[in-house]
Amino acid sequence: MKIAQILKFLIPSSIGVLLFLFPVTYEGNTTIFLAVITSIIRAPFEGFILEIIVSVVILSAIASGIYQIFKPDWEQRFKSLSIICKTSFPWFLIRLLGASFAVMVYFQVGPEFIWGQETGFTVFTEIGATIFFIVTVACFLMPFLTEFGFMEFIGTIVSRPFGLLFKLPGRSAIDALASFLTSSNVGLLITIGQYEKGYYTARQAAAVATNFSVVSVSFSFLIATVSGIEHLFINWYLSIFIACMICTFILVRIPPISQLKDNYNGSKNHSETESHQGPMFKTAIYCAVARAEKAPPPVMILKNSWYSAISVIFGVLAPSMAIGTLTIILLNHTPIFNILSTPIYFILELINFPEASKAAPGLIIGFLDQFMPAIVASNIENELVKFVLAGLGVTQLIYMSEVGLIILRSSIPLNFIQLFVIFLLRSIISFPVLLIAGMIII
Repeated sequence: MKIAQILKFLIPSSIGVLLFLFPVTYEGNTTIFLAVITSIIRAPFEGFILEIIVSVVILSAIASGIYQIFKPDWEQRFKSLSIICKTSFPWFLIRLLGASFAVMVYFQVGPEFIWGQETGFTVFTEIGATIFFIVTVACFLMPFLTEFGFMEFIGTIVSRPFGLLFKLPGRSAIDALASFLTSSNVGLLITIGQYEKGYYTARQAAAVATNFSVVSVSFSFLIATVSGIEHLFINWYLSIFIACMICTFILVRIPPISQLKDNYNGSKNHSETESHQGPMFKTAIYCAVARAEKAPPPVMILKNSWYSAISVIFGVLAPSMAIGTLTIILLNHTPIFNILSTPIYFILELINFPEASKAAPGLIIGFLDQFMPAIVASNIENELVKFVLAGLGVTQLIYMSEVGLIILRSSIPLNFIQLFVIFLLRSIISFPVLLIAGMIII
């Protein structure tokens, strides 16, 4: 190997590590450079956050409406327009619902329980803005981490333990680390990109997407703060980590994940170890350099990043706003989650779980949005209940306002029913782990 070849791997990959995986202190908080860059880019737009999100949501609905009526064939000549517009009729209806909420929130028309500060306004300015800015910035910076050999390097190093524990290639460790340090969006986008490029099989991609796309440390701290257990954060977060590892160890070995085929996307199949034999570190360098040599030119990387960004923003933002707004309305203004959680209430009563009637809705509402269990926990006095509910908000992982929607819109072969089953399994496995941890810690 020549020095120039090694540098082609080393320099961009080092930038990627610095951007995504290296902790820094910014404004008194420990975070990463991606978050710092996102904050800097977002700052000039703070006064226009609502206008930006509302505009994107309405535009996505109009664009998909045009596609539903005229069915234009723009795939070759106008790929960006095709990505923005092309969608199925059910997804168009969800976009339309999101656009309807957008109009109500912006103009403050219709029932106040839809556009109020605690419902629609919060969903659009907090959840919507987070998705928009993080996804946009991450899509353009992610190639430093994924296109120049770093995934291959780490993948080769940790391939054996990841294979034994989780039946996954070592490169999935990067997805997990990116999620823990940045956001579930980032780790999930990495996973989807790697699957579409032929580095994961369908089973592997599904396993990584549904087990490692955990919300970031910083967002976890926000959940802990809202729940009122920030003083227990270190021990609480360690409990979450243990619960997530146990979930992954079990879920990759049982349906629905174990039933997915080990087929690569299309005809692509990129082996992690290639055919080079020798010491592990030397093999890792060889695989990384080989991948860096195949990296696309900068113009192509920028173009692909643009396509990825608009695909997620226009495909996910409107449905996310629709589901997020509906969820918070149902939680705050209807008894539906109390009714649906009645069987859970009886189970909690059976095991003498404190404040069972208040806690029960928090165990199921996380399927719609990961922040909702924390809101339920904030209205509960018992610290053990807060500990468990806040932990479930992180460990359940499959929430339809963001992660679930992105998976459904991606090429990963998971459907709604399978995602719901995985959510239930994660809840069933996580609950006793968090309960036992809480009883020990509190």
